[in-house]
Amino acid sequence: MDEYRAVRDLLPAPPLSPEVERAGRERLRAAFAQDRVRVRRGLRAARWSALALGMAGAAAAAAIVIANIAPAGVPAPPGAAVQADGKRFLLVAAASVAAMPDEGAWWGSTEVRGRQFREPGGRYVLRESESFETWIPADPEGLTWYRHTPQGIKPATPQDEAAWIAHGSPTSWTYDKRSETGHFGVVRSEPGEQKTWSTEDWDFRIRTAGKPLTKMSEVPETPEGLKAFFAADDRTTIDTAARLLFFAPVTSGTRAAAYQLLASVPGVTAIGEVADALGRAGQAIEYESGEFAPPDYRGATRTRLVIDPASGRPLSIEVRSAADGLLLTYTAIQDSRWADSNPLKEKE
Repeated sequence: MDEYRAVRDLLPAPPLSPEVERAGRERLRAAFAQDRVRVRRGLRAARWSALALGMAGAAAAAAIVIANIAPAGVPAPPGAAVQADGKRFLLVAAASVAAMPDEGAWWGSTEVRGRQFREPGGRYVLRESESFETWIPADPEGLTWYRHTPQGIKPATPQDEAAWIAHGSPTSWTYDKRSETGHFGVVRSEPGEQKTWSTEDWDFRIRTAGKPLTKMSEVPETPEGLKAFFAADDRTTIDTAARLLFFAPVTSGTRAAAYQLLASVPGVTAIGEVADALGRAGQAIEYESGEFAPPDYRGATRTRLVIDPASGRPLSIEVRSAADGLLLTYTAIQDSRWADSNPLKEKE
């Protein structure tokens, strides 16, 4: 069977740029033609045999639980037509990421996490951000290394900066009552102190059916396998696939399967080309979910995943207000890769 033609017929071409489309087609052909031998995967699975699968996710020092929920469909938002052709870029991303190397002694990632909120008078929007660098060892006896760099608070956009200047360019703001993003009292703009540390404790774990994963090989490398493995409703399946793509040290095959799963699961809407929270161009999908929303936010939210199809790299997870589209929180991936060395450990 001509598998490329089957995929093309199932998901017609979206409005990608010619460069992205050309690069995606070449990667897709290469992925279908290549018989990838994964001898090294078995070796690395043994190294992970005593290790819960690390998940450098959005909630520090908390286990990530995949709920074992009876399957149930998630309807599309009112007025939004879920177009299969618009999601075809996810298959291009799957083919791209499948060709990426996935072996090394360390899984490293650098994230920029942020949240946006209105100043007490509602005149402009502020953005608070921080950088998190994480290095997870393949060796089950190794330490996980972290570097946290608070980046302070500043106006979110040039328009907000103009309003901030008109307000006298304050460097602190006082909230008389707890805001929807959790602020209360005096909030200051200056960055905090950078900290680097290591720990043998695993703060990030995936759990399914109440049990932690202990082997890399337990995570399937097909979309059907992942869906059965999650055993969850559609919305939880989408959230979990996003976590695997953005945060977990899984194989390239699993990442490709997660993209393929997102292309087929109901409730996902293609947005088209966008700029992510850091201004990088990518293709986006959205779905209704409160999984990554601020804990004190009480309104409905939509989660946006921004992807670079040509490289297969995830760019950002963004949570926006369903009412007015205001960006509430985001996690942008600046870099994530397998490597043979850990720069944080070497600097100590």
